[in-house]
Amino acid sequence: MSDPLRQARIDLAATLRWSARIHYQQGVCNHFSLLAPHHDERFLVNPEGLFWSEVTASSLLLCDLDGTILEGDGTVESSAFHLHAPIHRVNKRARAVLHTHSPYATALCLIEGARVEPVFLSGLQFYGKIAYDEECHGAAFSASEGAREADILGDNNVLMMRNHGPLVVGPTVAAAFDRLYYLEQTCERQIIAMSANRPLAQVKPAVAQELADMVPVFDAYADKHLTAIKRVLDREEPEYAE
Repeated sequence: MSDPLRQARIDLAATLRWSARIHYQQGVCNHFSLLAPHHDERFLVNPEGLFWSEVTASSLLLCDLDGTILEGDGTVESSAFHLHAPIHRVNKRARAVLHTHSPYATALCLIEGARVEPVFLSGLQFYGKIAYDEECHGAAFSASEGAREADILGDNNVLMMRNHGPLVVGPTVAAAFDRLYYLEQTCERQIIAMSANRPLAQVKPAVAQELADMVPVFDAYADKHLTAIKRVLDREEPEYAE
């Protein structure tokens, strides 16, 4: 493995291992993908059938956007390929695409008309950057369904799929994972606040927009977040990087 590709594998494996720790995986479902360094037509993805806690850097599959496995042993779940490949194909800023059924973001997707409201400081980074798919068509078992979701996502950072769950994208795996983490944290706090049956305290649009525009600050923090995750994994689960 070249050094950039090896590092990409390590970073993606780290986010999968950490996501397993914080209970983002459902069964052996859901997938994280990352365009290979210096390539817009190849991506890494976790193989079908593994718990995220089992994933290592070398077990990740390298595929092209047509579904051919170029490196690695295993298969790619069809719904994962049909959902991720169209997004990577049409939105090159979405180098990392992370889809989970994490508890609270998914729960918000199950509430009719629910939105991520501008009420929690850490969630203001999402202001104006979330797309909503209000029509459940089932899992992405066809290229046309993946293309539909990619079109709805557009150039947003988050896609909330009604009756399904969240999908988060970013220019790096660190940025995408940090967004996924804070999306889940935001949805958890919003749902807890909603349970009080009192009005949510909305942040003024100008303030929310100012925070949402601080992308370089959030991305720099994301790099530190992933570095800390790998530091813990290096001590406790060093095989993730093998």
